[in-house]
Amino acid sequence: MTMKPSSTQTSFASFVFGALFMLTMIAVSTGCQPQPTPVTGQQIYTRYCAQCHQAEGNGIERAFPPIRGTEWVNGDKGRLIRLVLYGMQGPIEVQGQTYNNAMAPHGFLTDEQVAAVLTFVRSSFENDADPVLPDEVARVRAADGERGLFLASDLQNRLGVPDMDSTAVVP
Repeated sequence: MTMKPSSTQTSFASFVFGALFMLTMIAVSTGCQPQPTPVTGQQIYTRYCAQCHQAEGNGIERAFPPIRGTEWVNGDKGRLIRLVLYGMQGPIEVQGQTYNNAMAPHGFLTDEQVAAVLTFVRSSFENDADPVLPDEVARVRAADGERGLFLASDLQNRLGVPDMDSTAVVP
């Protein structure tokens, strides 16, 4: 003998199924949308940099260095571009404090995005340095080629943006 569900059970099951279907559709339509590509230097900073260097550029004590008023930011453009493109590991000293953590490479960013975020950083957080141009990022990327993380001790002295005529890849 088979039992047929009552109309109340059928209505309840239909309601639950419908509710789950609607919740799934809402989640899919809102949560799985591609995130907009950051356009401004500040948007790029917020998405990729602020987690470690913080919204005000003060870093996280003993973990991630500040970018406010530092030689690493206000100094050589080529070194800063390499730092963002290729990342770095090993101890560095910033404002008298030693940090020994890794910075992830951000070579997936376009030349324009790297230039925008570095220009933002170099003109924010009490920094006052020249803008970084997309062409400068492209020249560093072309000269250094594909590579892994820099050691901090190597990157410290890796200065300058290659000339426009330079196409040689630097080891």
